[in-house]
Amino acid sequence: MSSHLAVVASLALAIFMSPETLVLGLIIAGDRKVPRLTAMTFAVGAVLGIGFATGIGLWIAHITDAGGTESAHHGWPGFVVRVCIAAALLTIGCYRAVNAMRHTPIADVSEEREPGRLRTALTERFPTVMRQFDPDADLPVSRRVTRAGLAGFAICGLHPKVFPIAIAAGHQIVQIEPRPLRTVGIVVFAVIAVLPALVPAVIELVKPGSTVRIKEGYERIMQTHGRWITALLLAGAGIFVGLDAWRGMPGH
Repeated sequence: MSSHLAVVASLALAIFMSPETLVLGLIIAGDRKVPRLTAMTFAVGAVLGIGFATGIGLWIAHITDAGGTESAHHGWPGFVVRVCIAAALLTIGCYRAVNAMRHTPIADVSEEREPGRLRTALTERFPTVMRQFDPDADLPVSRRVTRAGLAGFAICGLHPKVFPIAIAAGHQIVQIEPRPLRTVGIVVFAVIAVLPALVPAVIELVKPGSTVRIKEGYERIMQTHGRWITALLLAGAGIFVGLDAWRGMPGH
């Protein structure tokens, strides 16, 4: 139980240390019209997103009998799932390490950048829809709130760097024995993973208008230290899941 719970906590810390969630949340909390409301809606959307991605991991573990009988645990479906999860974690970890070595700037959605071909095509075909995602668009309050909620859900439930981690966490939670202790794993993962999404709302409630300054300081810290920590956490979790797959490989 302790080893699987440690992996779950490591995965939660990897999401906690990932800059995308907090940076986007701080940008949304800097909304010109309703900063507090958008920050709180972003937090709600993020919580739902984490729950969605983790639920997918729990579902995958269930259909492959990862937490079932010993024979099912060592079957080919469980082996393939573990290999895929390990590969995804190691890939994301390597990506973080490369960005850390190159000192790649953290993407800022508030900055004006040359739009890609896909965004240009979507803007031409669906101008009204794409306008909702323009940070400088003068939208009514209802649309600003909706955009904040969708952004929170997307960054924590659908983001390609977060989604595989949450799936891996859900899969590892099912490995915890005895079964009643799996609730502990769910609580540990959820509490740690959603903290970055809650911070912008707390900041706006306690010290309104300070999100821009905090965002800049946070980016400086993450630029030098955060990515390496995240890379090490993901590499450790990926190696653990990979070794678990090797031990459970049919015929091994």
